[in-house]
Amino acid sequence: MKSKTIIKTNALSKRIAFILVVVFAALGMASCQSAPARRTPVKAPPVLEQEFKQARTAIDKNDTKRALQRLKKVTSTAPESDLADDAHMLTAQIYERDQQWNEALKSYMSVADSGVMSPFEAEALLRAARIQLRFSQFKEVVALSDRVRKSSVATPDQKLDAGEVRGEALMAENKILEAIELYVSLASEASEDRRKEKYRIAAQDLLDTRLTEDEVGSVADRSSYGFLRPTAKYRLGLTLADQRQLAKARSAFQDVVAMVPGTELAERATTLIGQIDARSRVNSKTIGAVLPLSGRLQTQGYRALRGLQLGLGVYAPKGKTSGFRLAVIDSGGNADVARRGLERLVVEDNSIAVVGGLLSRTASAEASKAQEFGVPAIMMGQKAGLTEIGEFIFRNALTSQMQAERLAAVAVENLGVKKFAILFPNDPYGTEFANFFWDAVKLRGAQVTAVQSYDPKETDFRSHVQRLTGNFYVDDRGEEYRLRYRQYLEKNPKRNVRQGRVSPEEILPPIVDFEALFIPDSARAAGQIAPMLAYNDVDGLRLLGTNLWNNPSFVSRGQKFVENAVIVDGLYTGDSSFQGAQFVKDFKEVFGEEPGMIEAQAYDSGLLLRQLIGSGATSRIELREELAEVRGFAGAFGTLDMNSSREIQRPISVLTVKDAKLGPLELPKAK
Repeated sequence: MKSKTIIKTNALSKRIAFILVVVFAALGMASCQSAPARRTPVKAPPVLEQEFKQARTAIDKNDTKRALQRLKKVTSTAPESDLADDAHMLTAQIYERDQQWNEALKSYMSVADSGVMSPFEAEALLRAARIQLRFSQFKEVVALSDRVRKSSVATPDQKLDAGEVRGEALMAENKILEAIELYVSLASEASEDRRKEKYRIAAQDLLDTRLTEDEVGSVADRSSYGFLRPTAKYRLGLTLADQRQLAKARSAFQDVVAMVPGTELAERATTLIGQIDARSRVNSKTIGAVLPLSGRLQTQGYRALRGLQLGLGVYAPKGKTSGFRLAVIDSGGNADVARRGLERLVVEDNSIAVVGGLLSRTASAEASKAQEFGVPAIMMGQKAGLTEIGEFIFRNALTSQMQAERLAAVAVENLGVKKFAILFPNDPYGTEFANFFWDAVKLRGAQVTAVQSYDPKETDFRSHVQRLTGNFYVDDRGEEYRLRYRQYLEKNPKRNVRQGRVSPEEILPPIVDFEALFIPDSARAAGQIAPMLAYNDVDGLRLLGTNLWNNPSFVSRGQKFVENAVIVDGLYTGDSSFQGAQFVKDFKEVFGEEPGMIEAQAYDSGLLLRQLIGSGATSRIELREELAEVRGFAGAFGTLDMNSSREIQRPISVLTVKDAKLGPLELPKAK
């Protein structure tokens, strides 16, 4: 059912308004020679007044057809009468209610374009503009709204309404800067607080959500954007700070303080000015470190600390220290503490660089804060994706990808393995290693023919080995099983029923279409899996593992079942070259104990920073650029190179188990 609502004119109020319109319009035309002359309406004859009343009555009865007929009679008989505009407005509203938009538009424009003055001119133009907006006729919308805004007979509210319609058209055309400028102008025109606030909010919302950074700069620099300029300046300052253009950012924040002194925005800008000043201060001889020196993993934190102290020369043999200062924050393994600590190292200690990221749980927080402050950071943990956080983040660690790629290269290129299987724990460590290894194998033209995961807490690997070798799901080998089962009974006719049902693995031989098995898990898990392989008649496999196997417990747990296993690690402490390394000698002299991999990579990180700074990299930008170009750097156990992903490539030892002893693998030439 269609609505019966029609906006009706009040005859008395219309006449009063009409007199005023005539007076003001006359004044307006006298002051503007270009405005077309509009005639004063004549009084409608009584017969048309009666016709108009009957049209109103028909509207009340919802007799649209009769109402339109009578209204048309009024407009066609006396187009210059004082009832013609009333009739056109009522006609337009009937059509608009019935969604006959073209007809409604024509009637509204009949009022707006009439040669007779009408108090409904501005209202007709506004309604016509809204219809044009509905159909995306934006050029027409702007033209009609401009006519209202320039009209001498439009009320202040109508002019504001026209501005709103034009703003909607500009936004629909994605002319956001023009729309913002318009809302700023409307806010200054409006006398009601409600309207002022409405336009201010609209302009602010467009600034916050619809502008590019370049456009924000335009708002900040032009006076026509009025009250938005301080906010735009503030945003511009934040962008410049993110881009490490600290001097320009500081200038933008100073402008904010000058524009709106004493406001909350000015206070925030003042705080950021202080932070920029703190960031800009650099002590080239101070290196920061964020390490877990308390909590469950404090042992690893102290191992890294000692390596870093030796590399920087804070402690050195015979007391020959370097003059470098090491500022240390204890993260306690807490990401929030690590984040705040790194900020202190920059703001309070003015560190030129930081070292940290040892633990996965804190590494991302440390790297993100270092990138935010524009301070070079060397991360020492394996957490994936750290260097992707930004150009100030570097890594010196034996990552899962490095190990997987080295292991695959040795197996395929040196040992000639073409087919692999992967048995891995379904946790982040195992999944990441499995994916990297699989990719590395495929890249070298070899195949992964079997893959099986298991619960990280698993202790019985029998079913997982059977799944890997195809004798767990008997139905998949049903015909073969039945044939072999008959053969088994023929060979064992006297098998006692009391001996129980023959297990599938007794009947079906394992399908081993791979030559090597990669197990990215602990020495304990590998030591349990290896005997289970033999129990299931899986013999002659080459087991492949990560640096977690590089400890005596691997051999003692696996015994003969891990013979010929291949392991990769960053170093092998049983090698004579390890004992003869200058780093090892110095470490023993200073700290009275033997170093491990963590100490070595921390030492390399400290030594690298020390030498680059000593060679003239005395700003954070210079140091970042020098770190990115590191090639052929002499580390604790070999040459270090920085790759394009800002990951330090280090020598990787390849070990094997031979005669129940762990030692270096003599690699045959690549095949």
